[in-house]
Amino acid sequence: MKKILTLIASVLVISGSPASAWVGGPWSNNSYSLSTTGTYQSVMYMVNGVGLARFTDDTTAVFSQINASVIFHEGSIYIGECFGTADTAGEQGVVGIIQAAGTGGSVTGSFQCKITQKAPVMRFFGQSSGNVNPITGEPGNGSDRKCILVFSEAAADPVEPGETRIVAITVFGAQISQTIMAVAAAG
Repeated sequence: MKKILTLIASVLVISGSPASAWVGGPWSNNSYSLSTTGTYQSVMYMVNGVGLARFTDDTTAVFSQINASVIFHEGSIYIGECFGTADTAGEQGVVGIIQAAGTGGSVTGSFQCKITQKAPVMRFFGQSSGNVNPITGEPGNGSDRKCILVFSEAAADPVEPGETRIVAITVFGAQISQTIMAVAAAG
């Protein structure tokens, strides 16, 4: 008899109410954390290339290894740094600056992205407006150039500067952590 009553009571308890949880746990004030502090990662794509960037809004020397970028463009590899910030309250969104050097010379660039989702994971997207040359990737007239990379070839002659080319990029990214992830220093 005790087994039958236990079975009936457990069926009533299990089917009686759906499971639910607080958003973010008991200390979250029942809302997602909208903190901009943390680590961000983004993917950039362009004509004849792709790039990856990771940055944090803390620019102290301890965390400088986190701010990294790798760009592959037309057979050349560029490795460098990416620094950025996120602004959920204003219109800036996520802004980043890239500086890298590689086999084909150097690259500098910037991106300004709109925040497309604030919770549970902050996501951002950006691209230059206007026409883009489908063969070279260069932004055309009327472009706002919000997301570009400037490739500079290494100068063969110290007097003559190398050729530079502007390439429009499309950026997708997200806040991957709300803490600053440390990277072990190479010994």
